[in-house]
Amino acid sequence: MDNLSIPKLRSAIIMITHGSRRHTFVEDMQKLATYLEEKLEVPVFLSHNEYTEPNWRNILLDLSDKGFDHFVFALAFLGRGNHVARDIMGEVGASEFYQWTKTKYKDRDINVYFTRPLADSELVKLALFYRVKGAFQTGEEPDYIEDPEEIEERTMNMIREKVKEELKVEGEELEVVSRAVFASGNLELAKHVVISPGAITSGVEALRAEMPILTDVKMVMAGIRWKKVENYLDSSAELAKKLKITRTAANIRMGLTSPKIVVIGNAPTALVEVLRVQRENSLEVPLVVATPPGFTNAVESKEELIKSGLPSIVVRGTYGGSSIAVAIINELIRVSMK
Repeated sequence: MDNLSIPKLRSAIIMITHGSRRHTFVEDMQKLATYLEEKLEVPVFLSHNEYTEPNWRNILLDLSDKGFDHFVFALAFLGRGNHVARDIMGEVGASEFYQWTKTKYKDRDINVYFTRPLADSELVKLALFYRVKGAFQTGEEPDYIEDPEEIEERTMNMIREKVKEELKVEGEELEVVSRAVFASGNLELAKHVVISPGAITSGVEALRAEMPILTDVKMVMAGIRWKKVENYLDSSAELAKKLKITRTAANIRMGLTSPKIVVIGNAPTALVEVLRVQRENSLEVPLVVATPPGFTNAVESKEELIKSGLPSIVVRGTYGGSSIAVAIINELIRVSMK
């Protein structure tokens, strides 16, 4: 039977426990039944197999008399045992879990669905694991560093040492590459950062002149610590449709009408458009930070940027991402404010 065809108004969940004469047990099980009802928005009736009332058999008969004909039996037993296979499923004429079965109970035509008992549930295992685990804990925590500034400084110092050893770079070039590595969490990235001659100086001077920064996507825009950051994605749809280009490319065409620093962290087509607009208008672009990741257009557009001679900081190949672009430009902003 298709679950989509189940008439919810004639459906009920009968939650069955083994049963106990202890009031606290029934109280706990009722809380679980209430939780199910609130989550599923289907009436849930707590019942028991023995020891206490209501018995599931009486609940089933009462509900069927009231017009219910689809019953989910939620078996709140820990293990399988005879109560499941023989006493309950056998009594209503069902043999399979998680499958609707049309059957007859006391001359009433009904449809039944049984869940498995709980012992094989990974969540039950995990709950028991966490409750037992505390018995073997010493209460001593590792000596974690929790001060955010100390975390960043320690990490940056480790990265600087590795990058300096690997690439033999110093000064601001070392800082830019190290920030890119920090943002990516990948030391391998250092080998793929290409900084064109004079790019850092050009970018810092443009920032000191309070030049605006144009970004490809809003995620990049949101992370840049600069008062003049532009993005035109929200109004680029019409131009994109007219020129049959992507919205991020149209955003670049709309924004790059005067000299600006450009930061591309996500969209290779935006980088393609930067190069196109610059060629068409011979526009002065003091710096392009380009870190778009991917396998289509990303590698090619970044290589074209490197060959163009424009001042640029590029993460070569398929590596990249918005956070890396933001880290690079924020490092230059930091330098410009000295």
